Amino acid sequence: MDQKSYEFLERITQYQQITKPEIMMELNLTERQFQYLFEKTNSSLSIIQLPPVEMNNLMFRVDDQIKSFIKKEAPLSVKGNDLIVSEQDRPLMIYLYTFIRQEVISSYHYQLVLNVSKNTALTDVKKARELCVEWNLKLDYQRMDGYFLKGSEMDKRRLAIYCIDTLLSKPLGKEIIISTIKAWELESLMMETTAQIENFLQTKPLRLVRSRKVEMMYHLIFVKMRQKNSQLHFEDHEKLLLEEQDMFHDAAELAALLFPEAGEQEMYFVAIQLLTSQEEMNPQVHLTLQKLAEEIVDEFERNTLLPIRHKAYLVKSLFNHLVPTYFRLTFGIPLMNPMTDKIKEDYHELFQFVEKSLRPLTDWTGKGISEAEIGYFTLHFGGYLEKFNEDEPDKISALIVCSNGVSSSVMLRSQLIELFPGIDFSRIHTTDHVQKLSPSSYDLIFSTVPITSVKPVYRVKPLLSIVEKTHLIQEVTSAFPQLNKRNIDIEQVMDVVRRHADIKNEKKLISELVELMYMNNTAKRWRKPMLSELLTEETIQFTDEPLDWKTAIKKAAEPLVTSDTVEPRYVDAMIHNVEEAGAYIHIGKGIAIPHARPDAGVNEVGMSFLRTRQPVKLLDQEEHQIDVFVCLAAVDSEAHLKALAHLTKLLGNEKALNTLKNADSAEQIINMIKEGEE
Repeated sequence: MDQKSYEFLERITQYQQITKPEIMMELNLTERQFQYLFEKTNSSLSIIQLPPVEMNNLMFRVDDQIKSFIKKEAPLSVKGNDLIVSEQDRPLMIYLYTFIRQEVISSYHYQLVLNVSKNTALTDVKKARELCVEWNLKLDYQRMDGYFLKGSEMDKRRLAIYCIDTLLSKPLGKEIIISTIKAWELESLMMETTAQIENFLQTKPLRLVRSRKVEMMYHLIFVKMRQKNSQLHFEDHEKLLLEEQDMFHDAAELAALLFPEAGEQEMYFVAIQLLTSQEEMNPQVHLTLQKLAEEIVDEFERNTLLPIRHKAYLVKSLFNHLVPTYFRLTFGIPLMNPMTDKIKEDYHELFQFVEKSLRPLTDWTGKGISEAEIGYFTLHFGGYLEKFNEDEPDKISALIVCSNGVSSSVMLRSQLIELFPGIDFSRIHTTDHVQKLSPSSYDLIFSTVPITSVKPVYRVKPLLSIVEKTHLIQEVTSAFPQLNKRNIDIEQVMDVVRRHADIKNEKKLISELVELMYMNNTAKRWRKPMLSELLTEETIQFTDEPLDWKTAIKKAAEPLVTSDTVEPRYVDAMIHNVEEAGAYIHIGKGIAIPHARPDAGVNEVGMSFLRTRQPVKLLDQEEHQIDVFVCLAAVDSEAHLKALAHLTKLLGNEKALNTLKNADSAEQIINMIKEGEE
């Protein structure tokens, strides 16, 4: 069974009932791809003597034997013997196989381990070589030595970490890793090393993110299997940084246990592994990073023009995510985030603002921040923004168990609150903590990992797709009918629509129907106007009059008051904020963006623009001369971000800014805005 057909089978068994259109949308399949996977899956099931998956009226029927097979994660002897590795993953397997090579490797070795033809193996080796170049390495070949890796030892380990973590994020990825280990007959060493690490961690007060712990164990297992004497090089300041950490003694002890002959050299690498896997940090040990978390939150507040409530809460949770991120960046440890593309799609504007707000971290480390890292920070901020849209607690109480770290946990909680406003969610728990709780203290559990309870348990992902959301709603409301205020099934609606209409974008239609039928604040979530919708003939003004700063803000806001977008008191609030907090609305280059909190009198999202021919001295200060005022009225934490992101992009472009400042008419500004909109 290959990875795609296994994922196909896994998704079908994930739900109580699911239809063919939903699976096609969930896995982004064409009709041809669907038919291939359906036939391939049933063929594989027949080989291992399991009944086929049936389909009746586009609805799948899955035998309980298959569900049991998937649920208990069938033994490797079944899933791994004839494992077909995808074209994308074969170069990763080649690298890991070479990383732990125990003898001279020829191309025939690769052919055997990948179970492919000679030509395919040579093509995969070429791709593996290209991958190595990206990591400052070389996959070389010499007649006497066969294939081997050239480059620094740390770079070799970084790429091994990338390959391991990438595979672990994929269907059957763990089986591919174990298959690589089995190819060198190193299973016993793997089990022995796993037991050593597990036993060691049980004796220490270290709290590790569950998914990071699994990754870390494989990192250390592969390093141990390398059995190389290549010197790891760390600069003196890097060693000092690691030695200052409160868990360094634990790292040294674990290194001595795993690498008896090289513990002194390996303790720094082990320390990095522990530091990048920790779940909760002590702010007193990382005072500088605590300060850095505060700077990032301040930067986010400035960039999004969102007054951050409960700032201490956000700083504390961000700090726990920031510490492992800091050590990953400092030592160049790659991060795998399988949700990156989905995060960028679902939270497009927020992603941009978070990327910009991480500038203090970039400045501090001197390192670029990958999109994978930015993605987790985006989940963090997005989850925070949703969390404080306060919901009234109800009688139904739920626990959340998430093994993927603090950012994913915060985002998962915010999604569940959105889906189930009638549930009172307690704080996020660990599997160990849940087992100690009395079942009478909660009614149900949402968990990203397998967990046993007498109460209903619902398996979820940190970032839910539309299909997953709809099925989760159906399952939960079936068990708790009091939550079901809308009895219409989304698939029934889609059946009716398909019979009577041509659907241009089925995925988008289902998404909007789900929001309409099941979610809170739908109007706000949908209404994310573009900049050209807000800055129009009616909201753009020019003036030659000499103005003081208060009058300038009032004049700039006039179109918003006239259209009832804001109440008059909102204008007073904008002026009061400047008097209280200073010239913070001056973002540079003579541009000011006055704004206040939504509850100060905002009726709907809006913007207005004023160009003054004579500069206005903000707070009567010479250093704050303004000739462009853009008043912003935000109704919540999201609706204005699309327009603000475009405005920020324009203001950061010298050519666009000059056009903006030299424009003589609203039409010129509107044309420029529309040119840059997607």
